[in-house]
Amino acid sequence: MKFRKDINGLRAIAVMAVVLFHFNSFWVPGGFAGVDVFFVISGFLMTGIIFRGIDRQTFSLWKFYKARADRIIPALAVLCLALALFGWFFEYDVVYKTISKHIIASLGFISNIIYWRESGYFDASSHEKWLLHTWSLSVEWQFYIIYPLVLVVLRKLMSAGATRVIILLGAVAGFVFCAVATSRAPDAAYFLLSTRAWEMMVGGVACLYPFSSGEKWKKPLEWVGLALIIISCFLVSEENPWPGYLAALPVLGAFFVLQAQRNDSLITGNVLFQKLGAWSYSIYLWHWPLVVYMYSYMAITAVNSLLLIGLSIILGMLSNMFVERKASGKAMLALWLAALGAAGIVYMNNGHFDIRDRSNDAGNQFITSYNNYKMDPTGLFNKCNASLQMRDTGKPQVDDICISSTTGGVFLWGDSHMGSLSTGLRYEMPKGMPFSQLTSSGCPPSFTMKRNGSDRFDQGCDYSNGMAYRAIMKARPEVVILGAASHHESVDWSETVSRLHDMGVPRVIIMGPFPQWEPSLPQAYVTRHMGEKYISDFTFTRSLIDSNNYLKALHAKNDDFVFVDMLDHLCFTNDRGHLSCRARVGDSLITFDYGHLTVEASRFVAKNYVVPLL
Repeated sequence: MKFRKDINGLRAIAVMAVVLFHFNSFWVPGGFAGVDVFFVISGFLMTGIIFRGIDRQTFSLWKFYKARADRIIPALAVLCLALALFGWFFEYDVVYKTISKHIIASLGFISNIIYWRESGYFDASSHEKWLLHTWSLSVEWQFYIIYPLVLVVLRKLMSAGATRVIILLGAVAGFVFCAVATSRAPDAAYFLLSTRAWEMMVGGVACLYPFSSGEKWKKPLEWVGLALIIISCFLVSEENPWPGYLAALPVLGAFFVLQAQRNDSLITGNVLFQKLGAWSYSIYLWHWPLVVYMYSYMAITAVNSLLLIGLSIILGMLSNMFVERKASGKAMLALWLAALGAAGIVYMNNGHFDIRDRSNDAGNQFITSYNNYKMDPTGLFNKCNASLQMRDTGKPQVDDICISSTTGGVFLWGDSHMGSLSTGLRYEMPKGMPFSQLTSSGCPPSFTMKRNGSDRFDQGCDYSNGMAYRAIMKARPEVVILGAASHHESVDWSETVSRLHDMGVPRVIIMGPFPQWEPSLPQAYVTRHMGEKYISDFTFTRSLIDSNNYLKALHAKNDDFVFVDMLDHLCFTNDRGHLSCRARVGDSLITFDYGHLTVEASRFVAKNYVVPLL
């Protein structure tokens, strides 16, 4: 096939959209759509290779797989080796073991499945996962394994024309399935091949059904395609379920650019985009670890972001020149085995080596203790969390012990952050006061909001909120405490409070958000603030301030509930105008992860700020 400058330029647009989004989502709020553009390009190229080989009777599955391995593995393996070396010198045992696990998953091309399974409410933040971006490589590799097999079988059973129709219909059916699946199981839809394959098949359709429009239509077609990609980058955001039906924007955009076939385009054919396109794979590989590095070790500023973006491009260029172009065959296999072997040794040793300084660091035991932290010794946190019960038992439910058989007292309703508060309330409330608890991970309290999804978070949430009316009517509490971790602006608090009063609840308390840090307080504390009681750290989740202000404004207009402003109680503005928040209660941190209260902190909050209101 003749070299396509437009494809190289399209790669450049896609990779820079992703890179800019990851370093600062405010710059390009929908930049993640660049991955979808990559999928279309990949499907276009692979379909062409396979069909041409079959038509010429020269296609070999072994040669196809080997060519894909030579293209993907060397640069990925070098990155994994670099991360293994970095982890040896700079990461504590817990993090180092996780890095090794993710290296193995990435080089085994199952990281999309691993990250899907880790996408739960308590799992590590995305900015703790050094190889999170490899999920897309795993999706592509899985497609590369299955797609040529299917095409070879189809061509043996039917004509080329019938095979083309099958691919077209498959792309349409895949899009419909993706739209439905995203609304019901968004985590699975994001990470798994079943909801991404249609994007690569659209690329196949572009290859098999080239437009025969004249030259005068090529430029408008390109412009329409680029406009759709740009629209998806700036009008879509993380708040939109993805991929879903909105993924049609970047996918069709890439489809139209491919159909335009403009090798003389100033937009995609310029020298800068040609270089970035050539380096795009390696830029993509290196940029995300630099994002994680910034969130872990640097101030999150525009200047630092721009510096690391520049470094991503430089490393991508070097990787392309000295790894992508050089390593194949035996060199590829050697790099793959070396990276897998190194990661396997680290994983089997749980990241701990006596000769490693980081393993012997005082902070290592500290952070390990919080990684294995048991937030509720009674086990009631799990038993009263519908989502966790579904994980453990296969059914969204809560234990009977969670709803008091004695009327009156306190009813706690909300997400897992309210669950972490329940431990302190059980300790600090007057003895004999009835207490009920109904929670589900990631689920704000509401009588009206429905998710109708199929994963445990959605099903647990719908069960918990659906059960709330019956449980509250049974318990007849004197006080209902409501709360959620974040995004309070999207919760119908006023309606919920009004409904509770109509049900006969005399007093309603809404808890403001607890302080939160990304990726976690233990990591920020060990890295920069050992020994400090109050900390001002750039990893503080600043969006909580907006959520908290929303609740304050709502309370100013509605005195039907009591508002407990936890940011006001636990934080203050320091001399430099920065928010400084309590990090410790006694010898314990206030959160063991990004924002769930430790037992000591839960008792402290309950005793000082909640129980006096009861």
